[in-house]
Amino acid sequence: MLQLKDVSLAFTKKVLFQDVSVQLYKNQRIGLVGKNGAGKTSFFKLLLNEIHADKGDVFYPSDTLVSYIEQEITNVDELLIEYVLNSHYIYREEHYDLPEYYQLRPNAEKLLSSLGFKQHELELPLKNFSGGWQMRANLAKALFCASDLLLLDEPTNHLDVETVMWLEKWLARYAGLAIIISHDREFLDNVTTHTLHIANSRIKLYGGNYSTFERTLAEQLELQQKQEEKSSAKIAHLQSFVDRFKAKASKAKQAQSRMKMIEKLQFSSSLYSERSYTVEFFEPEALPNLLLSIVDADIGYGDNVLIDKANFQLFAGARVGLLGKNGRGKSSLIKSIISNDALLNGVIDIGEKTKIGYFAQNTVDTLDLSDTPLNLISRVDKSLSQQYLLNYLGKFGFTGETVGGTIEKFSGGEKSRLVLAMIVLQKPNILFLDEPTNHLDMTMRETLTEALQDFAGALVLVSHDKFMLQSVVDEYYLIDKNELRYFDGDLDDYYQYLSVQEKELANKQKNGKSAKPTKNKSASKISLNEVNKELDKLNKAKQQLTNDISNTGNDLSKLTKLQKQLDTLQSQLDDLEVIWLELSV
Repeated sequence: MLQLKDVSLAFTKKVLFQDVSVQLYKNQRIGLVGKNGAGKTSFFKLLLNEIHADKGDVFYPSDTLVSYIEQEITNVDELLIEYVLNSHYIYREEHYDLPEYYQLRPNAEKLLSSLGFKQHELELPLKNFSGGWQMRANLAKALFCASDLLLLDEPTNHLDVETVMWLEKWLARYAGLAIIISHDREFLDNVTTHTLHIANSRIKLYGGNYSTFERTLAEQLELQQKQEEKSSAKIAHLQSFVDRFKAKASKAKQAQSRMKMIEKLQFSSSLYSERSYTVEFFEPEALPNLLLSIVDADIGYGDNVLIDKANFQLFAGARVGLLGKNGRGKSSLIKSIISNDALLNGVIDIGEKTKIGYFAQNTVDTLDLSDTPLNLISRVDKSLSQQYLLNYLGKFGFTGETVGGTIEKFSGGEKSRLVLAMIVLQKPNILFLDEPTNHLDMTMRETLTEALQDFAGALVLVSHDKFMLQSVVDEYYLIDKNELRYFDGDLDDYYQYLSVQEKELANKQKNGKSAKPTKNKSASKISLNEVNKELDKLNKAKQQLTNDISNTGNDLSKLTKLQKQLDTLQSQLDDLEVIWLELSV
């Protein structure tokens, strides 16, 4: 049992908790929710004894083993497999006398494989991995530990849809008490049994998942605040969107899926009625019918073809969700459209009046930390007055000192909001969004979702956020087996598709047949020795680029150029590692 009794906590002049009491138990999976700054992270720090309450007590049995996702790795020279294994006390304390000891390594290898790590990467030092993959390693460490209390802070960040699905199943089997901070409502719905809501310096426990909590709270707010008119207006807005979708939809099943989303959004309209953010896309200056055309395009790097003979057209008003496992070419396809970085053959024709807004996974990491929101936004459109820009930034939650202060101390969510503000101001007619909800709180996710529903241009979305996909996407395209093709179905159909593939693979392994992945075209043209040499070469180049970025200082132009080179190099490494695995099995 975990108990907080009459706990109060304040930082400077802000009271986070006031006389808070709550009891939580084994086998509960708790979703910890609340606005940014409400005290979710501080709640975790209290449980970890990193901070102490001003008043009251935090209690759990002394033999409770607590596990959490660490935010950094201290020993970057440690091998990945050893890093995970050392989180388990049986391995760490060398209990050779226990039979469980000899199952730890295969279990750790299986866990890391499920999180997307390749077999040859297990023996690599942690410093060889990017920040996103190091966070996956920290997640693996937290899960592998034989814990009684598991604390997860945004565990789905840096994960693809398939890995999120795996994590949902893993947590469903977890026997201890799990407390999860997440702004991914679909993930919370699929995982949690209870919801712990922090608001107004209070904590209240609700039975049920996030949607149940939302529904209950919405009913309370409707009763207390008598916001029927506001709610009716919100529902009318959402209903009009559904009506537009129905008019376009060719699939009854897709329409039904969208209606389920509308039900959830109706309840959330009350919960987020007092939002601090406003996102509205401007009407595009031009909106031709055909915005983009791809003809017989080969996407990849060198001899490694990720997508073969891709054909695709994007029209005004299209809402496309891009599906496919990590490493199959989703980001590479988008990068080819943006800059031709991964275009090997074929034609990508971007219309003369096409204007692209692009949110990449690493966009927030390329911001100049010494710059200010006002300076950054002013460069987007120099014709706009300072007062207009101040008002505009205010809609995205940037007011007071944050507008003119440096972004060095900004959270990941604040940086993401700033990047989105810059994209909106560009007045694009195509949006390419690659994991845009990473770091965003629930309120901003809801706000962005509604804005995308009203966006007049075309949208291509890559996301692990199932709620956003289901809320804004009209059709899906799948990248699989070196092919880009239309996927006739919704997310439920996609999960069924993945499940069938897993079963087929398991049956092959059970029957003793080859379970080797389909050979990439390039794999037959290159030897394992050549791949190893190329991997060494690319890793050295990556290390040099990383050093150059660290030593560049505040030269934004040079930083941007180096970061782009690093992104391309990392994509080449990822793809080459796929070939290495194919040749090694």
